[in-house]
Amino acid sequence: MPVSFRFLLRLLVAALLLAAIAACDREAPEPVDANTAATRTAEPSPTTPAATAAPDTPTPAPTVANTPAPPTATPQPTATTTPTPEPTTAAAGVYPLAVRSSDGREIVFERPPERIVAFDSALVEILFAIGEGDRVIGTHDFVSYPPEAESVERVGDAFNMNVEAVVAMEPDLVYVFFDRFVEDLERAGLKVLYVETLTQDFTKVADNVRLWGQIVGNPDGAEAVARDFEARVEAIRAAMEQVEAGPRIFQDVGGFWTPGSGTLVQEVFDLLKLENIAVEIDGYAQLSPEVIVEKDPAVILSDSPESFSGDPAFENVRAVKDGAVHSLSRDALSIAGPRFVEGIEEIFRLVYPDLFEQIAEAA
Repeated sequence: MPVSFRFLLRLLVAALLLAAIAACDREAPEPVDANTAATRTAEPSPTTPAATAAPDTPTPAPTVANTPAPPTATPQPTATTTPTPEPTTAAAGVYPLAVRSSDGREIVFERPPERIVAFDSALVEILFAIGEGDRVIGTHDFVSYPPEAESVERVGDAFNMNVEAVVAMEPDLVYVFFDRFVEDLERAGLKVLYVETLTQDFTKVADNVRLWGQIVGNPDGAEAVARDFEARVEAIRAAMEQVEAGPRIFQDVGGFWTPGSGTLVQEVFDLLKLENIAVEIDGYAQLSPEVIVEKDPAVILSDSPESFSGDPAFENVRAVKDGAVHSLSRDALSIAGPRFVEGIEEIFRLVYPDLFEQIAEAA
C-alpha cells in the first residue's frame, strides 16, 4: 500500500475517534425535581384553562388535592364517591392546593387569595363565619347577611354580573355558582373558581366550610364552624330517634310555591320525619289552594301566615284549625351556608317544642 494512502487512512481514523470523544463529553440534561415539575404543570396562567379532569356529578362536592400532604389529617364522612377535603390542625393551609371546579377543571392556589369577589351568598356567609370576611371585596345584590357584608361592593344581581366592574377591582379570585361569565372573566386575566350551588346532601355544607378554610389558609377557624354545624345536626338526628312519624307539612315559600323531592328542604323534612304534601313534586312547584285543602297539612310554614289563617278557603285545613300555621324566617333553609342548621332548628322547634327543649337543656 503506498505511503500516501496509509497517511490518509490514519487521518480518517483519528477524525472518527475525536468525534466519538466529543459526543461522550456533551453535557447531560439537568435533572428536574418531580415535585417542581408537577407544580409547573398544575399552575394555570390567568388566561389558560386549568388541567382537564373527569367531569363531576351534576352537584359535585369540591375536591381538593394537597401537595405536600397536611402533617395531620382527620378523615371526614361524605356521601359522595369523590374525595373531599381533609381538615388539618395546622395553623395555615398547605399549598399548592388544587380544587376541582364543576366544569371538571383543577384550579390551583399557590397562596391564599387576598381579594375575593364572592358571587354567592353561601360563600359570603362562610368567609365571614370563619373570620375571613375582610377578603370579600365584591358580591351580588341579594347578599343580606351578615350585617358586616352590607358595605361590600355589589357587582351585579344573582345571575347578572358587571364584568368590567369586577376586572377594575383587581381580585385575585372570582367565585361563581354558575358558569355564564367564566370565559369572560378568564379572558380578562382573572382566576375563576366555578362550583355549582349545593342542591343535594345539606351535610356537605360542613365540607364546603372546610374547603374554604384550606383555600384561605384558616383551617382551624373553618374546622370550628364545620364541627358546630355537624354537632347541631347530629343532636337533632339523635332526638328524632324518639319519633316514629311526624305530621303532614306544607311549606309556602311565596305564592303557594313549595319544595318537593330532590331539594335540600325535602332532606330536612326527611330528617325531621315530616310528611311533605308536595313530595311527589320534583324540585319546586306551585300548588293550587284546592290541592292544599285536599292534602290537609297539619303544619304550615310560611313567611306570610295571614294568607292562610285569614283566607276562608283554608278554614277547614287542620293546620289552620289547630293554630299550626307558623311564620318561618324568610331566609331559613334558602342558603346552603353555616346558618342552614338554624333553619333546621327553627322547624324542629316549631314542630317538636318538647324535644327542642330537651336539646336546649342538654346543651
